[in-house]
Amino acid sequence: MSADTGPGVRVPPPVIVALLLAAAWLMQRVLPVPLGPPLPELGMLMFFAALLLIGLSLLALVHAGNDPRPDRPDKALVEAGPFRFSRNPVYLGFLVAMFGFALRWGDLWGWVALVGGHLLLDRMVVAREEAYLAARFGAAYEAYRGRVRRWL
Repeated sequence: MSADTGPGVRVPPPVIVALLLAAAWLMQRVLPVPLGPPLPELGMLMFFAALLLIGLSLLALVHAGNDPRPDRPDKALVEAGPFRFSRNPVYLGFLVAMFGFALRWGDLWGWVALVGGHLLLDRMVVAREEAYLAARFGAAYEAYRGRVRRWL
């Protein structure tokens, strides 16, 4: 039996999100494309809601004995806390944070970053993690997958 090496996520998801947000910020400075008025208060509210969701999700992972880094093997299938409502609450939190920045800036590039973030997280991270979890936890994961939506 081979050693469990985790889902094989190569680029840490926070790096993906940070790079996209940095690129969006730079693009709005260099080539602004305003879509409407910036909504800084609502954007910050969304950002802080995202931090809460991410924090609660990480606590649930650690409480279950898992290392929250997506390149590490999981010891337990987590179904508690935010994982009761989303199979990917940490990544959902990242997307909500990106949504907050897009609202705050009121520019096309924030929305482009959000769409790009969703696509990259979904394909480069979530798809790998789901395949790993299905192989690692079998029927228990399939039952969980049947009860809980991928995102929300």
